[in-house]
Amino acid sequence: MTLEQRNTALRIVALALAPLALAALAASRLWSVEAMGGGAPARLLGLTPQPCPGCVLCGMSRAFTAVSHGEFARALAFNPLVVLAYPAAWFVVGAGLFALLHFARRAALARNVARN
Repeated sequence: MTLEQRNTALRIVALALAPLALAALAASRLWSVEAMGGGAPARLLGLTPQPCPGCVLCGMSRAFTAVSHGEFARALAFNPLVVLAYPAAWFVVGAGLFALLHFARRAALARNVARN
């Protein structure tokens, strides 16, 4: 795999993950910590909220929501990994936007070359 092929593959992955990260960030801003803990996103989708299985991500939705509302100490109490996950979500959104701009620029250049 060439460097260009690897970079293209990474951009495609960023484009695929960016909407999911953006949805998580938007949901964390729209709902309160209490609503998120009560399963508001699941109910919005018509699903029944399920109890947490007790994995390493337990409390991450509430932690994301707490950070989005500026409640950093509360976020750390829900899940300390939010220190890594929240910035990573913003990074994925940024990488997706960068990839989108990159592909749009390449398409525009290809159209210009085809015209000439």
